[in-house]
Amino acid sequence: MMADPTPPTVTPDPVTLARIELTLLGIGPAIASVPVPQSLREHVTTGGELIVTDLEGAPVALLHDVAAPTTTDRADAAPAAAGEQPAGVVTIAGSVRALSHDDERPTGPYAALRRGPAEIRFGGWSAVVGHHPVDAHALAAAHERPLLVVVMDGPRHIPGPTGAQTTRAAVELRDRLRHEGRTVEVVTVPAPHYGDHRDAELAAHVAEAYGADLVRPDQRPDLTALRAGLDGAAALPEDDWPPESLRAWQRWLPPRPDRGLVLLFTGLSGSGKSTVARAVVDHLTESGERTITLLDGDLVRRHLSAGLGFSRADRDRNIERIGFVAAEIARHGGIAVCAPIAPFAATRDRMRQMAEAHGDFLLVHVATPVEECERRDRKGLYARARAGEIPEFTGVSSPYEAPTTADLVLDTTHTTIEEARDAVLHLLAAGRWVTS
Repeated sequence: MMADPTPPTVTPDPVTLARIELTLLGIGPAIASVPVPQSLREHVTTGGELIVTDLEGAPVALLHDVAAPTTTDRADAAPAAAGEQPAGVVTIAGSVRALSHDDERPTGPYAALRRGPAEIRFGGWSAVVGHHPVDAHALAAAHERPLLVVVMDGPRHIPGPTGAQTTRAAVELRDRLRHEGRTVEVVTVPAPHYGDHRDAELAAHVAEAYGADLVRPDQRPDLTALRAGLDGAAALPEDDWPPESLRAWQRWLPPRPDRGLVLLFTGLSGSGKSTVARAVVDHLTESGERTITLLDGDLVRRHLSAGLGFSRADRDRNIERIGFVAAEIARHGGIAVCAPIAPFAATRDRMRQMAEAHGDFLLVHVATPVEECERRDRKGLYARARAGEIPEFTGVSSPYEAPTTADLVLDTTHTTIEEARDAVLHLLAAGRWVTS
């Protein structure tokens, strides 16, 4: 039988994909490392090639002259959720070659600004490079030299404005400074945000690639003060940001009465989490002040997660699907109320990360003891689980990892549904997400 001549295909994590796209723009290293499933190891090694696709499955690059697979131990490797190489995954390295045709142009918001060093150079210019909107200290440190603003558009380690929001602010700033007689250009590049020393190293490398001098201000804006201002807990630090940049932060995180929120109820089966969640949703729906969506565990299982079982992997996948939909609701300014069991801390943390990319996240632990949950069990699930008829049942044969940083803890053993509902509503009103 002849070997399959088609190289295997993999869609890497967003950080790896951004690094590969940076290479294709003519800035990143010519050799890229990509995590691939162990099942592809022999195919990749035999053929020596790997096709890399974007998150929509479109081919982006070809890795050729692939080296033997290794484990991920490089400093710039994209971490797994727990900071380690996922089980069943190996890392391969190879030379990067574009798969797009020469006449294809980048797509997406501000695609025309994605220009590589081979297309345009900025010798003698000052360069402000980063994922955040341009701050006033960097702008002052650039003095009056021609200014290049490089917006790094990629996955962020620390939540902040999207690449499009940051680019819009840069373009608005460019137009104002040009009107004042300054020479300014804006380009965008795909690049991950690491949240450590690699960000400064990458910024210097990008500026050098364009022939510009990286601006290194002596002072940085206080992001903690900025967040307090965005949350309405303090005045906005207007001296730290030009108005165009401050507007970008406000577009990303509007005032809390208009800001998206994911409200996650977690607890054992029978704890009362779904009942309390529905009571909260009913009250907020009656008030009419916010758009509310309920993503209840049983309802989601019938629709969004139909076909999934109750293994650890399927439970994680179920919560991640809920988290994705909830984060999209929050991104558009709504409140998503979620009530799955969500037994694992790492999965709840991933749900938080998705929500906080565009809004806020609150965790309510309905900590009703398992004995009370079992006493209430009208469906007989606990009895069946103890009889071995239901494998991996949370609280019986599968663990529940109780939250240690919940925003609110409820025990419905001796608390009425109305009292529990009012406690949640007080939490929302105190945080100014609602007024009643």
